[in-house]
Amino acid sequence: MAGEVEVEIVPMGTFIERIRAGGAGIGGFYTPTGIGTVVAEGKEERTINGKRYLLEMPLTADFAFIKAYKADTMGNLIYRGSARNFNPMMATAARVTIADVEEIVEAGELDPEAIITPGIFVDRIVKGPKYDPDGLD
Repeated sequence: MAGEVEVEIVPMGTFIERIRAGGAGIGGFYTPTGIGTVVAEGKEERTINGKRYLLEMPLTADFAFIKAYKADTMGNLIYRGSARNFNPMMATAARVTIADVEEIVEAGELDPEAIITPGIFVDRIVKGPKYDPDGLD
């Protein structure tokens, strides 16, 4: 109310693509999502091949706090379930990434084919509690 916080309405798919673009070093991208809505206010619009698009800018962060299932001591991460949806992109788009994991193993113990986030994107690992989907632990 005092104007100290800025709020931006962003569709979820556009939000994660902006984060992915930030992590990949892409300067921006065009999307038709949001044309003709409050999402379009103040954004550059362009017509490409007869279709209207909005320019969306990349997002980065100083810190990303992410959740993974398992890490090795080098910071390589494995996810379970829906944790794989957004955490990998967040890790690439932050200056400092802190991963909360259930288990930490020695380097070389993770199946390389299962690693989703390479350790180069992870700055800190915190061993947190194991996830109990039934709430019984």
